[in-house]
Amino acid sequence: MSETDIHKSSKKAARIQTVVCGFLFSIFSFVYMYVFQRDILEALHYSLAHGKTHYAPLATALVLTVILVLLRWGTNSLLGLKGEVRAWSYFPSCLILGVLTAVGRTIYMESYHTVWGWLLPVILLVYFVVTFWLRHVFRAWLNEECSPITIMNTNLLVLFVLCLMTVWIGNSNRTFHHELQAERYLRERQYDKALEVGRKSLESSRSLTVLRSYAMSRAGVLGDKLFEYPQYYRSEGLFFADDSLTVLRYTNDSIYYMLGVRPYKGEGRMEFLRNICYKGTGKYLALDYYLSALLLEKELDGFAESLEELVDTATVLPRHYKEAVLMYKSKHPDYPFNVSDTTLMGRYEDYKALQQTFKLPMEEKNMMRREYGDTYWWYFDYQE
Repeated sequence: MSETDIHKSSKKAARIQTVVCGFLFSIFSFVYMYVFQRDILEALHYSLAHGKTHYAPLATALVLTVILVLLRWGTNSLLGLKGEVRAWSYFPSCLILGVLTAVGRTIYMESYHTVWGWLLPVILLVYFVVTFWLRHVFRAWLNEECSPITIMNTNLLVLFVLCLMTVWIGNSNRTFHHELQAERYLRERQYDKALEVGRKSLESSRSLTVLRSYAMSRAGVLGDKLFEYPQYYRSEGLFFADDSLTVLRYTNDSIYYMLGVRPYKGEGRMEFLRNICYKGTGKYLALDYYLSALLLEKELDGFAESLEELVDTATVLPRHYKEAVLMYKSKHPDYPFNVSDTTLMGRYEDYKALQQTFKLPMEEKNMMRREYGDTYWWYFDYQE
């Protein structure tokens, strides 16, 4: 093969490599923004726009991908990278993509700032200066003809490493992603979808726990599904923390609006819930919130007393209330509420029988969770 043919082959390989890397980066950028970091970008948009404009995830992912691809072309036009290091021109695009998604819980605060505000331009400046210098030093090596396969494989490896860098920089905290996703579904009033977020995970932050409780209450299933999810915060899991760094756009004001009443200054949450239920000042959702709070605090006597005083005995009780009543009636047979659900009664008998078959406490806890982890019985007996 003549030298001219080799040169033409190298140019063709370079074009193919450019198209392939451009296509792969575009796919990565779009999927990363539209699928994996959708809620992070929405939170960033809300913070920057102060909630005054609507976020369009599809358009945002497409437009930013086009901009990042154009930035790569501009970078390579300036630096003139070619051969085995041509994909290195994607560094600014991958870095900026990572920085856009490096968002934490302080995003909603007015004083929000990030180290990337000054670090990003410094890194880009160093990148351009060092790369321009290295290109000059290794000019002869860059001008050498290489095997098309070597060029392709090397550039794909460089692009892969840069994409990993993007993922490493961006926020990959699964719990925070779940919080943002659940919050989005709540704003859209899709309560069932909000309850599907992180459903199979045993991890749960306080904010996510509250968002789930809020969704269940709005959907009218708090008494049926509360203990299908991890409950690590007792009744505090029904209210957001007062620390603004740990809440999202939903705050306790949202909960007080749902309940219909705000607490007095210095009024404890259990006292607040009891007062609005016994005084009848809260909305109808307040009773479920109060009874659920009693169950979460494992105040079974208080729950039984309040249930008897506030709920008609002919009322069909939600699942977890019936589970609590079965536990209570096992020690107080004369309690007026009766559970006629034979399936549930049989399951409770099986629960008590299975408890007697274990010798090691940890084995008992884990095996009982596997069989009965979605019941109030397991929560009452094993959740610390």
